Amino acid sequence: MKRLLPLILLAACGPKPAPAPVPALPSDGTAHVAKPVADETAKPVNDPWAGRTDLIPAPAPKPPAKIDLPSIETYKLSNGLEVFFIKSARLPVASMQLAIKAGRMQEPKARLGVAEATADMLVKGTKKHNAVALAKEIDFVGGTIAADATFEATLVSCSVLARNMSTCMKLVPEMLTQSTFPADELDKVKQLMLGTVRQRLDDAGQLASAHVQNLLWGDEHVRGWINSEGSVNGLRRDDIVAWHKTWYAPNNSILVVAGDLDGKKLKSDLERAFGSWKKATVPPTPSYTEPGLSGIRIRLVDKPGQTQTHIRVAQFGIKHDDPRFFDSLVWNYTLGGGAFSSRLMKVVRVEGGKTYGASSSFDRNLDKGSFVAQSFTRNSEAVATTKLIIGEIAKMAKEGPTQTEVSAAVANIAGGYGMRFQSAADLGAALLGAELHGFGEQYLANYPLLVGKVTVDEAKKAAGEILDPKNYVIVMVGDAKDIEPQLQKAGWRYEKVAFAEPITKVAAAAPPPVDAKTLAAARQLLTESVAAHGGKAKLSAVKSVKLHATGTTTIQGQTLPVEIERTYVAPDKLRIDATLAKQLKVIVGVDGKTGWQQAPDQAGKPQVVEFKGPDVIQGQFEVWREPELLVLKAADSGSKIAPMPDENVDGKPHAVIRLASPYGADITLYIDKKTKLLSRIGFAEAGPRAQGASQVEEFSDYKDAQGVKIARKQKSTTQGRTTVLDVDKVEIDGKVDPSVFAKPKL
Repeated sequence: MKRLLPLILLAACGPKPAPAPVPALPSDGTAHVAKPVADETAKPVNDPWAGRTDLIPAPAPKPPAKIDLPSIETYKLSNGLEVFFIKSARLPVASMQLAIKAGRMQEPKARLGVAEATADMLVKGTKKHNAVALAKEIDFVGGTIAADATFEATLVSCSVLARNMSTCMKLVPEMLTQSTFPADELDKVKQLMLGTVRQRLDDAGQLASAHVQNLLWGDEHVRGWINSEGSVNGLRRDDIVAWHKTWYAPNNSILVVAGDLDGKKLKSDLERAFGSWKKATVPPTPSYTEPGLSGIRIRLVDKPGQTQTHIRVAQFGIKHDDPRFFDSLVWNYTLGGGAFSSRLMKVVRVEGGKTYGASSSFDRNLDKGSFVAQSFTRNSEAVATTKLIIGEIAKMAKEGPTQTEVSAAVANIAGGYGMRFQSAADLGAALLGAELHGFGEQYLANYPLLVGKVTVDEAKKAAGEILDPKNYVIVMVGDAKDIEPQLQKAGWRYEKVAFAEPITKVAAAAPPPVDAKTLAAARQLLTESVAAHGGKAKLSAVKSVKLHATGTTTIQGQTLPVEIERTYVAPDKLRIDATLAKQLKVIVGVDGKTGWQQAPDQAGKPQVVEFKGPDVIQGQFEVWREPELLVLKAADSGSKIAPMPDENVDGKPHAVIRLASPYGADITLYIDKKTKLLSRIGFAEAGPRAQGASQVEEFSDYKDAQGVKIARKQKSTTQGRTTVLDVDKVEIDGKVDPSVFAKPKL
C-alpha cells in the first residue's frame, strides 16, 4: 500500500497504465514485408557518374597542426585558489568556471547522490539571497549561473557580458561560502533527483548503461554504485552541510576566467571577491581495489513489454594519462567511435540489418574507467546482434585497424578538434578539464599533433593490449520471455533481474552521535511541544479523532478538487475516505494487523483489495504517525530520537528532530521554536518492500478543538503530487461505529 493522501488520490484516477511501447524502427520485422523477386533478364544499371573526369575531387586532409592558443595568465590567490585567465576580445562577454575536486568518486556508499545534491543546492539560497533572488540577480544582467557535479568534480559556472562581471564576482563566492541549504529547497532538489531515477526505469538505454557499470565493477567499487530512490531519500541536510565543509575549499579548486576583461584589475578583484573563502585540510580521495574479471558474465534485465533489447558489452578501460590514450582514440574511432564510418555501425546496421546504430567508447578519467560497446535491436535479434558486437571487438583486438582506417580516424579526430573552441568559454572549459588531470595548456595546443603521431602498428598494439575478447560483461535490457529462449539456445549462462529492482542496495545511514546535553535539550523541547498541542494528559486521553477537509490535489500538472474524511481510533484503527473531482472515491481502512483498499476499476466498479505482507506494515505505520498525537510519541522517554541542526522554515527558526518508528522508517519533525507547534514532518515509506518514496506534510493555522490543537491547513507533497487541504470539521472522542474499519463486502 503506497499511499497516504496523494497516493490514495492516484489510485482514484484508475490503475497504473502499462508502460508506453518503445518505438520500433520502420524496418523491424519481415513477416509482412514483400520480398523482391530477382529479374534475371534485367540489364545492369549504368552509373552516370562513372568515368567522369570533370568532377571536383575532395581536398586531401591537411596534416594535423598545433592549436594556436591565446596567452593564458596563471597565478594563485592568497587562499590557495589556482586561477587561469584567458584574455579574449572577440566578443564582449566573460565567463567564470570553477571546478572543485570532489564528485561522485569521493562519495561514500551510504551517501550516494550527495555531490549532486550539494551542487544543486548552491543556487537555492544564501545568507543574502534566496533561490528566487539569486535567479533575479543573474537574469537582470542577462547572464547564466549554474552548478553541477560530475564523476570527478563539482563545476560552478557564471557567464555575463564583460561589463557585468561584477555580478559573477559577487554571486559565485557567495554561493560557495554562504549557502544556507534550506530544507524546503532540498526537498525540491531531491524530488528532481528522484525523477531522474524513475526516468531511468522508463529508458531502457539508461537502464542498460547503469546495469553494465554495476555488473563490471560490483557493489564494492564506487563505479558500480548506482543511485536509487532509497539512496536519494536517505540524504539529509546535515549530509549536504558536511560534504560542503569537507570538500569545498579554495586549495581544492581551480578557477578559469575567460573573456574581454582587464587582466590587471581582474587579479585584485578576484582576491577581494574570494578572500573570505578559507583554506581547509582536504581528505584524500578514497581508493578501491579493482575487481577481477574472469570469463563472461551476462545479466538479463527483464522489462516486460519492451519491444527492443538494449545491449551493452563492457570491460575495463584505461586511465586518461595512459601512454596508449591517443592510440586508443584512433582504434576506438575505427571500431565504434566514428559514427557511420565505424565498423560496428557497418556490421550491425548496414550488413546485419539488426539496428539503427551501434557505437563504442571509453571513459577519460584519472582512474581506470570502462570500455563499453552498445547497441539496440528488436528482441528477436538480441543474441545475434550481441554476437556481432563481440565478433568485431575480437577482430579489432586481433588485427587492429588498417592504414586507411587510421588515416581517416586521424583526419577526423585531429581535424575536428579545433572546432570545439568557438568561444573563450569553450577554451576555458577545455583548459579546466586538462588542469584537473594535470596536463596543462600544452595538452590542448598539442592534441592534434599527438593524434597525428599515431601509427598503424601503435594502434594495433594498443587495441591488442586493452581489448580482451575472453573477459567481459554483457547486459541486455528487454522482455525476458523473448530473450531467454535465445540465451538458452546459445548455451549462455546468465542472471535475471527485474527492471524495477534497485541496482545497488545501500543500507540506511545511522543517525550521527549526539551528546547528552543536546539530547536532553531536544527532549525538553518535545515536552514543551506536547504542552503547546494540548498537554500530556489531554493528548494521552484521546480515544478518537475525526476530521473532514476539502481542497485540491495536483497530479501531473492537473489540479482537481478533493474531499477527505479521516477517522482515527486509538490505538490501531484508521479509515480515510477520499473523493476526487466529486466522482471517484477511494477508501482505505486499517484495523490492527489487517487492512484493505476500495477503489474503482477501469469500468468504474468498486473493487476491494486486502493488504498483505509489506502493505500491512505500511498501513500500521500510517496509523502510528497520526499527526495530532505524533509529538506525544516523540516525547515518550522510550522514544528513539536524534536532534538535527536547526533550520528555517518559511523564515522562522525550527528545531529539527528525527524520530525512529517501529516500522523501519524515520520521521523528521520540524518544531517552531517560538510556538512549539509542529510545522512539518518528512518521512519515507515503511516496510521491507519500501523503495524510499519521500513525503513532506506541512501544518499551519492551528485552532483549539476540545482542548487539542488541530492544524486547519495541511499540505502534503510526494512524488510530484501536491495536496492542499482546509480542515472544516473536527470531532474529538466522538462515537465511531467499529464496523467502518471492517473490509467491505461488495
